[in-house]
This record gives sequence, structure tokens and C-alpha cells, in this order.
Amino acid sequence: MNTQTLSSVTVQTLENCRDAASRGVVAYRLGGQRLLGAVNGALENRVYPRTAKFAPRVTERANEVRGKVSEVIQQGVEQVALRAEQAIQFSSAVVAAQVSKVAEFAAAIDNAAVASGLQSAARVALPGAKVALVVSQKISQGANALADAAGARPLRTSARKAAFDAKRRAAPAARKAKAVVKSAAKRVAKRAAA
Repeated sequence: MNTQTLSSVTVQTLENCRDAASRGVVAYRLGGQRLLGAVNGALENRVYPRTAKFAPRVTERANEVRGKVSEVIQQGVEQVALRAEQAIQFSSAVVAAQVSKVAEFAAAIDNAAVASGLQSAARVALPGAKVALVVSQKISQGANALADAAGARPLRTSARKAAFDAKRRAAPAARKAKAVVKSAAKRVAKRAAA
């Protein structure tokens, strides 16, 4: 049973990491497009009108070259994003399949000693896996915020408020956990001194 719980936590952590990586690719793509648009806009609206007065032919040629370079850069950004997304999807599918195979293998073991050892290992690894799950959720939220800031969707005040409320609700539990750890450390120190 613990092996299945450990595998489900691991698979969820992998999904969070996949989502974070995918949102990072979205942020890369949109950020590249925004940067390219800003550079092109600055050249077209501020530089070329001024240089056209003094050197119209040079300005026209520079504009043509800029357009071709922009097209190549845009295609490069799209290709990198596409390949990265394919790699993310493929690797996450392979790793999730391997985790499921290991869990199925562990569940099918008939030897009581080996099964007991695996369950003990799962119990020991589960708290670390849960911490990794929480960290992966935070990373995924950060990647979503980054993609949203890059223009994936407008930031919403209600989303910010919900995040603040969740953090505020979690604070008492964090303080309680800290107190429990501190109390346990004192008891351990007291027993060690005795």
C-alpha cells in the first residue's frame, strides 16, 4: 500500500515538473516574441523615420534585412520551443511509465521479507517524496506566474488574492509544525543528556 502511495506522489511530482517545464517553454516563446516585437517596433517607429531623411536607400535596405533577420529569429524561437515541448512530453511519459512498472513489480512480490523491506523503504522515502511534491507544486505555480507575466494570460487580482489567502491559511500549520519539531528536539536533547 505504501508503495502505491509513494508511486502516486512520485507521479504527481513528475506531472508538476512537466507542467512547470511546459509553462517555461510558453514563457520562452512569448518572451521571445515580445522582445522581437519591441526591437522591431523601436526600429520602425523611432530609428527608421529619422534615418530615412538622410539616407532613404540605406534605411530601406536595413528595413529589408531586419525583416529577414526577424523572420529567422522567430522561426528559431518556434523551433526551440517545439523541440523542447516534444522532449518534455516524451521524457515525462517515459519516466511515469517506469514509475508505474516499478510499483506494479513491487506489488507483485510474494516473498514476505522482501515485501516488508520494500514497504519499510517506501515509508522512509514517503516524507521526502511529499516534500518534493510540495516543492514541485511551488515551482509549477512560479512557472505559471512567469508564463502569465510573459503574456500567456493576463494576471488576475482574484488569483493573487487566492494565493495570498492560501499562504495565510497555511501559516498556522507551519508554526505548529515548527513548534512540534522544536519540542521533539528538546526531548531528544533531554534524553541524550540523561
